[in-house]
Amino acid sequence: MSAGRSPPPEPSGIAAALGLRVTEWRPGHCSVEVDVTPLHLNKGGAAHGGLMTTMLDMALGGALVASLKEEEWCATTQLVTSFLDASKVGDRLVAEGRVVRRGRHVAHLAGQVRRGSREVASASGTWAVWSSRPPSLELRRADALLERLVACHGQTLEGEGSWHFNGTNGTSELTVEVTESVEAAKQPIVAGAGALTLRETVRSTDGTVVHDDTSTYVRGEDGRLRLLFSTGEGTEEAVVEEGARSMRVGPVGEDGPTWRHGLDDEGRLSMDLWFSGSAQDGRPDIAWAYQWPNS
Repeated sequence: MSAGRSPPPEPSGIAAALGLRVTEWRPGHCSVEVDVTPLHLNKGGAAHGGLMTTMLDMALGGALVASLKEEEWCATTQLVTSFLDASKVGDRLVAEGRVVRRGRHVAHLAGQVRRGSREVASASGTWAVWSSRPPSLELRRADALLERLVACHGQTLEGEGSWHFNGTNGTSELTVEVTESVEAAKQPIVAGAGALTLRETVRSTDGTVVHDDTSTYVRGEDGRLRLLFSTGEGTEEAVVEEGARSMRVGPVGEDGPTWRHGLDDEGRLSMDLWFSGSAQDGRPDIAWAYQWPNS
């Protein structure tokens, strides 16, 4: 990904609910996949048209977002969808979006949904483009995850995980501390919490501490969540991408690390780390899962 370009967004509520996943992300192009389940069907037993429309909106919009600068913003203004064939349970659908033409304030996009080599739906649409986020458009927030973390103030979560890059395992402790007051030029991260600090201590199977790190989430005056973390040269700050069930930082630098806190399929707190590149580059190099206290 080029420096200064928008990274793949964290999944929205509807994307997570439908099981949609972004599988390709580059300027002017985006692919979205889903495996059709019984929950995706209409009364006739075929994949609902709303599923494919949502996939196309996400793929076409993603193709545009992947080409935007980080400070730019866009929104769908028109999407025309044609349904060409039916799909059933077990089918894997792939939606691909591409930028046809991009102007200063308007972009034209097109795409299709395929089942294997067969095209089952197509769409064309227009998107409005702004040089920065309009005040009337609110940022998505990971309030459910943040509120759950804030509720663990003063407690330590026990975790276990794997270093996938070398095949070893370990354990971890995550201590949560909440600061109620809000500093100047900042907003509460959620109601009643001015800042959220996480201290993670990781041990190998023989009990040796291999990692001990502290990071703090704060929300700036612009509403964006930021993570403050320590480096060998001091403290750095990075913007956090909030999703319905996750918070992601990175890549830090042009091709630096990416890490994500989120809720896994079992409702546990997860922490995934990719050493370089984006979170779309396959499974994480390091993955941890934490049990919530008293759960």
